[in-house]
Amino acid sequence: MTSFCYILQQKSCMSLNDFLHLEADAITESPVIIPFSYDNITPVPEGEELGNTITIAPMTVETWFRLKPLIAEISPEDYNNLLHRPNTIPDMELINLLDKYDSILMQIIFIGIHNKPGEMSDWRKQALISNCSWQDIHILLNAVLFRIGHQSFYKSITTLRNVSPWSEAEIIAAQKNLESWKIVQ
Repeated sequence: MTSFCYILQQKSCMSLNDFLHLEADAITESPVIIPFSYDNITPVPEGEELGNTITIAPMTVETWFRLKPLIAEISPEDYNNLLHRPNTIPDMELINLLDKYDSILMQIIFIGIHNKPGEMSDWRKQALISNCSWQDIHILLNAVLFRIGHQSFYKSITTLRNVSPWSEAEIIAAQKNLESWKIVQ
């Protein structure tokens, strides 16, 4: 319950009332709005605006399917250590984990923020990379995972890994193969 409370601690202290509003927002599928400062705007094309917040809307099914294989690449122990950190300033253990999975985590963040068909524009990705600290990456990752209900989702992936003789990639490939053989009427 304190995981999302931690996400916004960087910008302000949250009261129980604030947290209850966030929980209500999640249930009613309201977006999470995180204050974010873009100090380096060199990768931003002329005429484009970045604003001073990052909005993470409830995840679509398509976004969930795009995030699932990326999240599955993170070991369960490392995954748990990436979340629920009581300290607002990343320690060396967390920084090492963020470094270990840096490209995967950034892809999760890009997909989670974009949350629609297609890819986030390259200049927007570069603007995020140019302006994110370790702490920002951790906050944005937690916000994206919060919006997909990460605990039940990750438990289902872990259970699938433990009981299936196939890897997740093999299961997805088999499903795609099956779908390709269906006759369209």
